[in-house]
Amino acid sequence: MTTNSSPADDGAHAQAIADKSFPVAILLSIVLSPVAYYYVGRTRLAILNLLTLNYLLLGIVIVPIHVYKIISDAQAEARG
Repeated sequence: MTTNSSPADDGAHAQAIADKSFPVAILLSIVLSPVAYYYVGRTRLAILNLLTLNYLLLGIVIVPIHVYKIISDAQAEARG
């Protein structure tokens, strides 16, 4: 059985994401949502966000929360 793994599953990649700055990521997600996803290494989500016009403008609320969750999960994984 194959499971889908997120990019944060790789230890080195998780550490790279964990080293990202929360304030920069949140600011980018509010101002330029696709760039915030690219900043945390989620290129596919950045493209999807751009093509759907920031998730039909719901991204103003969704993206900051999601980017915060991506970084905090990567930090937890990098710790152990």
